[in-house]
Amino acid sequence: MRFASTIFKNFLTVGVWTFVSRIFGFVRDIMLAAFLGSGPVAQAFIIAFALPNIFRRFFAEGAFNAAFIPLFRKQMHNKNEALQFTQNTMSMLILILLTFCSLAILLMPLLVLAMAAGFGSDSRFDLAVYYGRVTFPYIFMVSLSSLFGGILNSYGKFNATSAAPIILNVFLIFAMLFAHKLDLDMGFVICLSVPLSGLMQLLILIQSASKLGFSPKFVWPNFDQKLKRLIIIAFPAVLSAGVIHINLLVGRQIASYFDGAIAWLNYADRLYQLPLGVIGIALGSVLLPKLSEKKLLDNPNKMNEILNECLKIASIFTIPATAALMIISLPLISVLFERGAFSNIDSQFTAKALVIYAVGLPAYVLHKIFTPIFFSRGDTANPFKIAVISMLSNVAIAVSLIKYFGYLSPVISTTISSWLMAILLFRKSRTLGFRISVTLINPCIKIFIASSVLSLILIYASFEWLQILISGDLRGFYLFLLILFSSSAYFLTLWILGFFKQISS
Repeated sequence: MRFASTIFKNFLTVGVWTFVSRIFGFVRDIMLAAFLGSGPVAQAFIIAFALPNIFRRFFAEGAFNAAFIPLFRKQMHNKNEALQFTQNTMSMLILILLTFCSLAILLMPLLVLAMAAGFGSDSRFDLAVYYGRVTFPYIFMVSLSSLFGGILNSYGKFNATSAAPIILNVFLIFAMLFAHKLDLDMGFVICLSVPLSGLMQLLILIQSASKLGFSPKFVWPNFDQKLKRLIIIAFPAVLSAGVIHINLLVGRQIASYFDGAIAWLNYADRLYQLPLGVIGIALGSVLLPKLSEKKLLDNPNKMNEILNECLKIASIFTIPATAALMIISLPLISVLFERGAFSNIDSQFTAKALVIYAVGLPAYVLHKIFTPIFFSRGDTANPFKIAVISMLSNVAIAVSLIKYFGYLSPVISTTISSWLMAILLFRKSRTLGFRISVTLINPCIKIFIASSVLSLILIYASFEWLQILISGDLRGFYLFLLILFSSSAYFLTLWILGFFKQISS
């Protein structure tokens, strides 16, 4: 179980830092909701902020790491080769990003229309274009940060990479306080803080990678076999990331035609992103470097040991989180966001979206576990094909449901298509040797029993004490007590069932 214990240790490292980052993110969103509510400035900022974040997935994170980390790990035994490969890759990335950012800033009106065509006839459009041009350079910094983060992750150094995203939220929080205190243009100040935070992230990761001997040095890219191989592997991964984010684009487009809906879906998305980030993204981050090791590529049994351990870890946290988000969605939204310009009506609309998003949470986590199986073997084509199927189903379902569910139609379609994608990834992963172990049945039964206990407590509280959970000065305190009591009952039930004794053995 040595491989599994290493995975769990690295998962805790990434998970804790991600959790801290998401807590700061909640503080950020609480302040955004209080200062801007769901009005035009809030909606324009959300679109402007979403643009670099969507394209970040093309040049950074999943798409880039899917190609870079497996190739980099193969060269780690030769420091000179690894350094040359890194400099070559970085220089190519810089040229691509400079070209792309320049074009995006120039064509920002078209990008805003592509994201939110409903803005075209009112003041939100000009605001979103202006804000988008201010925030977009963020993608340059954060994409380069991903390169140095990939180096650190390959060496098992997860702290700096996992902690870096906290900087963005800290910058945004201080920007809002600064703008409010000095009565400045809130929208512009928070937009300006986005690229500044990206620069700080990049500098921190460069410093950390330099300690390993990987200092940045621009060279004119030499398109040797290694770089060509990187491009060949990365291209389907980039397309896959693009396909997945077309799903988000569909949602934004539909929401832009419903006043306030972009803000409602954004805040609902932010809340379910907490467990997804702590569980799914953390597991995906540590899985790819681990599965790319030769001793695991050549040993299907060890690969299955690690993947099944990851499924168990994911189940411990994902199943109760899903239940909680569905049952107490309104109290959660009310306590976190309902103040200032964010009204009770906003809370109700946001809570409806959160319930539907929560249904898809397990599927999103499974994506993060299954896709590294393909990426570690240099297979980015199959995830791309599956993503296309998911995208087409998402668009078809979303468009067909607008008449019946309005702003909720893209949420429903995203959830359904995510489950479809998870099922297809699982089926295809079996051709690479992945098998779900029968030893998972017993712990999963215990997790479902414990989650049922948690759910009954939350359901009872929702019926008996709903008003004190969504209104009054002490609603946050009561919600905290409810979460503490229900989660304690969950882990106590697992302990009574011998779950933790089974893990330690």
